[in-house]
Amino acid sequence: MNAIAFQSVVEDNTIHVPEQYRIENSSPVLVTITLMSDNRPIIIPRRKQGRVTEKNFSAMKIDTKNFKFNREEANER
Repeated sequence: MNAIAFQSVVEDNTIHVPEQYRIENSSPVLVTITLMSDNRPIIIPRRKQGRVTEKNFSAMKIDTKNFKFNREEANER
């Protein structure tokens, strides 16, 4: 799968694709829309219905034994 990114304007629920990215055949595509001027949170519905419970989360272990943490370097960032 190849990915491209471009800026466009939505007019009448139509996204204008620049000429260099137009596809001549009817290939299936995956479209992701990122609103550049909207500060509202995007709410994505859950795949499974029902309440969120502890079963929806799983623990993850990270081995940090060989990790070297430099506080001064972290504070500079």
